[in-house]
Amino acid sequence: MKEIESNQEEKLFNLSGVLKKVLYTNDETKYTIAVLENNQKICGTYFDTDIEKIVGEEILLTGNWTTHKKYGVQFEFQTLQLKEAELFFFLTKIVKGVGKKFAHELLEEFSEEELIEILNERPHELLKFKGIKEKKLQKIVSSWQKFKHLRELGSFLSKFGVTSNLITKIYSHFSEVDNLIEKIKDNPYILINIKGIGFKRADEIAKSLGIDPKSEFRINACVNYTLREFCDNNGNSSIDKSHLFKLLDESLHFQNEEELYEQVVTTMLAQEDIFQTTQYRLSPAMLYFAERRVLEFFQRRENESNPRIIAAFDEYIEKKEESLGFKLNEEQKKAVELINQGHKTLFLIGYAGTGKSTSSRAILELLEEIVSFDDIITIALSGIASQRISDTTGYNSSTIQSLFVKHEDKEFFPHKVILLDEASMVNSVMFYNLTKKIHDDTIFIVVGDDGQLPAIGAGNILADAIKHDLAPICKLEQIYRQSSDQAIAVIANDIRQGHVPEYKQDYKDFKFVDVSQNNYYAIKNSASKSEFSNLRAQISENILNTILNISSHFIQKYYDFIKEKKISKALTLFQVITPMKAGSLGVENLNMQLQTLFNHVKAKGYKTKLYEYKMSDKVIHTKNENMKAQTMQMYKTGSSEFMEKRVFNGQLGLIIKLNFEENQCIVLYPSDDMVVFYDFDDLASLLSLAYCLTIHKTQGMEYENALIPMSFSHYIMHNTKLLYTAITRAKKMCFIVGEEEAFKTACKRIETTKRESVINDLLSKQN
Repeated sequence: MKEIESNQEEKLFNLSGVLKKVLYTNDETKYTIAVLENNQKICGTYFDTDIEKIVGEEILLTGNWTTHKKYGVQFEFQTLQLKEAELFFFLTKIVKGVGKKFAHELLEEFSEEELIEILNERPHELLKFKGIKEKKLQKIVSSWQKFKHLRELGSFLSKFGVTSNLITKIYSHFSEVDNLIEKIKDNPYILINIKGIGFKRADEIAKSLGIDPKSEFRINACVNYTLREFCDNNGNSSIDKSHLFKLLDESLHFQNEEELYEQVVTTMLAQEDIFQTTQYRLSPAMLYFAERRVLEFFQRRENESNPRIIAAFDEYIEKKEESLGFKLNEEQKKAVELINQGHKTLFLIGYAGTGKSTSSRAILELLEEIVSFDDIITIALSGIASQRISDTTGYNSSTIQSLFVKHEDKEFFPHKVILLDEASMVNSVMFYNLTKKIHDDTIFIVVGDDGQLPAIGAGNILADAIKHDLAPICKLEQIYRQSSDQAIAVIANDIRQGHVPEYKQDYKDFKFVDVSQNNYYAIKNSASKSEFSNLRAQISENILNTILNISSHFIQKYYDFIKEKKISKALTLFQVITPMKAGSLGVENLNMQLQTLFNHVKAKGYKTKLYEYKMSDKVIHTKNENMKAQTMQMYKTGSSEFMEKRVFNGQLGLIIKLNFEENQCIVLYPSDDMVVFYDFDDLASLLSLAYCLTIHKTQGMEYENALIPMSFSHYIMHNTKLLYTAITRAKKMCFIVGEEEAFKTACKRIETTKRESVINDLLSKQN
């Protein structure tokens, strides 16, 4: 089973044997410790496939002998190959579309060399085999090519410590690029576009390939990457030059190289890779153009107006209030009056419970005096927000992305009135893409709540518009309460202003469940580090158990809705919302605990690194992606036709089938009339359980019942904007479960972080 041969020239040894068991694998680095059938331990990095798949196969290794203080004598391999029938293994285990029977047929007909040549050069020869049609052949060839190129790329990049996961990401990102390895050698910095690579890793490869540390090429790459990362991570669209230079020092390991940086920045400014917003501030080209053009959009409309709509406005409002069934307050009347005066643009700003939806409906009904019903569209970033504004106003709705897709071949959207809801969620680039498709004659109403978290990504258009009066603004501040025991809006608005609300009273829609430790601060001050750690763990466990206990009351209703085919209601019935991903009260653990509580399906599930996915699981799509899909009607009738549909980050769905023959997970997205087919291999990167979500993920959403853990463990994330955003996701009932002092501290910790923006720079420069 084992043979050792010395290779004097390279000082490497060969070892062969049958792989018996994998003892340890690092999922990120793919470093593995395993044992052969003769109990000889081996260790090393294997990236071709999941090493568990080759247990029981005979392998050939090259490497050296080492002694590990825990595992003893080991063979540390540099290469690992299947000794016999390697091609058969990869055809049956890795290449999609080739089963064992077909693999045997192929290897009986052709030698390994002939088969590899056919797969590479003449794949259509495989059509002569029974059961192989054009569609299946395409799947086989595509999978074979991917595997072949992936191995070549892996062999090249693994020398630089690039992990298997990142190699797969790089291949997927550049799958259309010819001669990828040569292109990486020519410019390793193209890799910084891959999430998880970053400048540091690309720079290590560049230095290994001999790049001059002070080359303009290297510094240019670092400036581009640093600017982009700073803007993405901080929400800013511009940066002070001195701050940028400090960040460059950290990444490039330089000191006092301002002169060199200035030279590179001057060249980049001349080439319009970056732009100067003020004398000392810089912005990446994409964000500069996006915000400058958004600013120009509003400035262009500033002095444009339509004729007055209704002459006798007060009489109109009185009649309208009768048909609406409610009275408008003075703030709401002002919003309607601004549009009646002929303004083409309006910012309608309101906090929770101030009647933004009511005002929106009144405005749109006024506009229906001069345009048709179908000329009016309401839009939002998320599907649920889009549906909600449609439900509350009665007008047609769409997500922003769906509107783009529907009218991608047109210069402008065809609508005469566009109302954008939840505008705080829309970042600079999305706002620019939206406004460039809005015709100058279109009436544009922007509705938002500046008390909520700003958009994910760079920019803060809503806040900039309010600060600089980019269009007429109507601010709603009067809170409506149907009764004194309904308090979500009041409590949320107290928190927004940095006040601790009256949270202990009995309300119909709000409950604080106190899970505090008596004498917490006294224990904290007297306990050892170990004792305090145990105390924190016990408090977290108490909060977790309380969350599970409250959540259990919604299980029956969740399944009742599913049985009644009211899937949208099931998905928005109940939501746990938490600030962080990690820890016992983070998204990942809460999802696993809640799945165990909610999902008792005994059918086989599919396991990924983090989650196991099962029938009837509530899930969320996590990346904007074109997916293989059907309408619900197509799926119900068993159609064999498919279409490509854009599925957007944040869409909530329900797993309706796991197909182990096709290795597919099938998800229903009821709000979009869409059934989407996920390959098992893509689940970890495109889907997540959604029993619990981060506060950021729930922006723009609304749930009948919401539950928020409140713990000192999350203290770093606590502030008024986060808590206000979380509480206002609840429509009927909000539970906060946790430590009273952590809650009170969060209520007082006003979020003061100011986003720097191109719009602010340009307008400040003018003043």
